[in-house]
Amino acid sequence: MLSRRWQAIRSRARGLGAEDRGVTLAELMVSMILTTILGTMAVLFFVGASHAGYKTVLTNQNSGDARLTLDSWTSMLRVAGWLDPSIQADRFEEITSTKIVFYANLNNRSTAVSGSFSAPAATTKVALMLRVSTPSTGVGQLIEVVFDADNTTVKSVRQLGFNAKASGGQPIFQPYSRIGSPLDLTQLGCLAGTTPTAGLCLQSGQPGSGMLDPTIGAGSLAVTSGAYRGNPALNVDKALNQIGSIAIAFTALDPSNTSSMDFSSLASVSSGFPS
Repeated sequence: MLSRRWQAIRSRARGLGAEDRGVTLAELMVSMILTTILGTMAVLFFVGASHAGYKTVLTNQNSGDARLTLDSWTSMLRVAGWLDPSIQADRFEEITSTKIVFYANLNNRSTAVSGSFSAPAATTKVALMLRVSTPSTGVGQLIEVVFDADNTTVKSVRQLGFNAKASGGQPIFQPYSRIGSPLDLTQLGCLAGTTPTAGLCLQSGQPGSGMLDPTIGAGSLAVTSGAYRGNPALNVDKALNQIGSIAIAFTALDPSNTSSMDFSSLASVSSGFPS
């Protein structure tokens, strides 16, 4: 009797469906591995999408900064004025491939002249430059320095572009004569200490010129007088006073330096009086 009942129980056990048997250890391990792989793929997808979005935001911001920089610098150069208007002298003090120092009628741009002629306000000394932070690539920051009336005390320092360089090895600042001929920035018109150096520099010691060769330090935005002075052996004062326009060109890079956008403008230099 017991034997027949045991056989019946075994028979019913053999007749159970696959869905009643549970899962084996091998099936459980395969399931865990697949779940881990799918979870990892999902995390990587969301991280990649988030990184791409963040990179796009930074790239757009960098491009916007570059456009604002170009507009600001072009506007300033268009009102370049004479340090001494009576003799039309000393308008551009220094021009190299990455720096330009000049005097501008910033305080005269909104001055209304009516009736008899009124003398324009004093010009403002301005220095625009690329501070190279990565010499191997030439990438650096676009910086603007504006001086007080004494041309020595710094009024403001603005870091306008954070990841820029010269476009295709061309100078960021390219001066042209009044007849449209480019001035050669490779000529040794400057002295760095006692070493003749490429660029165009007025002879040092100009009355009222203030700080000479404004330079930005590597670790801060402090402005100090640099080493560049005019080279007496190659006096370029006349060429500087005959400049008719300045071309500005630079390349803005994204934070990872994988994509870039070129910016350029041509600023026609005014006569040095309010327009």
